[in-house]
Amino acid sequence: MKITEKINELKNIRHYVADILILTIFCFLGFIFSEKPHLNLSLPQKKTFYPEKKLEENENDIKRHKLETKAIMERNLFTVDGRYGEKIQMPPENPYSLVAVVISGKEKRAILKDFTGEIFTAKEKEKMIDGYIIEKIDKNSVILKRGKQKKELKILSSKRKEIK
Repeated sequence: MKITEKINELKNIRHYVADILILTIFCFLGFIFSEKPHLNLSLPQKKTFYPEKKLEENENDIKRHKLETKAIMERNLFTVDGRYGEKIQMPPENPYSLVAVVISGKEKRAILKDFTGEIFTAKEKEKMIDGYIIEKIDKNSVILKRGKQKKELKILSSKRKEIK
């Protein structure tokens, strides 16, 4: 039975021989009519880049934005209030005034107000912004010394002193 089955299969293949031949002919014709593709697979030469020359050529083409308002330039963008830092000013003749004196045991401190309105504290032998050094702190006054010059600052009070 096995042989008869194989013979039947060969008979069935004979029916398809024409189809197989036509398929192989078309494949062969495809190889015959195909050509090599015309591809240029060589690497192109790199062009050297000269940024200086290009800059000189396009120098006239550069257009810059012009500011129409000076407000942007006047306002400091990096601070909340938009102001620049205080410009250094020459301090006046009396750049600070004595506001109060604090005496706590042996420690004495003077509370002063400078010409910009800022309040700060200072101890004896501390150097001030105009070069004076606090020599002595009393109950109602402070004595400043710079070289041979001496200056005394007194606490301003609203009480009138009795005339003697």
